[in-house]
Amino acid sequence: MNKNRFTISITAVIAITLLLIGGTGATTVLLSTAQAQMVTLGEPYFVEKGMSIVQKEIGPNITLSTFNATGTINGNIEVTDTGEFLSIPIGDDLTFDPGKGVITTKDGSETANYTSIDVGNSTDYQGASAYTTNSTGQLSFLNGILGIYKGEADENGNFELREWHWK
Repeated sequence: MNKNRFTISITAVIAITLLLIGGTGATTVLLSTAQAQMVTLGEPYFVEKGMSIVQKEIGPNITLSTFNATGTINGNIEVTDTGEFLSIPIGDDLTFDPGKGVITTKDGSETANYTSIDVGNSTDYQGASAYTTNSTGQLSFLNGILGIYKGEADENGNFELREWHWK
């Protein structure tokens, strides 16, 4: 089932359920809230390109991958991103991928750590990252935020990722 049809199906089921339970007022609130959240995402604050560089089987159907990337935060902060993630098959050509990484400013003076989870296939995935940092400079805004992201990859391990601050 394609992603858009799945989203519409879930929304329709929720709307019909709320109509049956509470009338049209509850449905309007739910749909307005969902639409408002989509609008608030705006432009991504973090854009990166990178490559998965090592993949190693660490258990039955579990792969550990490491990656390196370069990117830009808020349009002008150049950073590197290094990390690792597990790929665990969950069926229908999808994997669940928990991971962690470190974002470092180009000059190496600031870092931010994150933990992430995503679901996708080998070329298309989406997920969320939770950040922590002791930075008091350019990366300080990352402390305690949740980012949601969309990534695309090719068969050689090259990827591009865009991330938005979930407010």
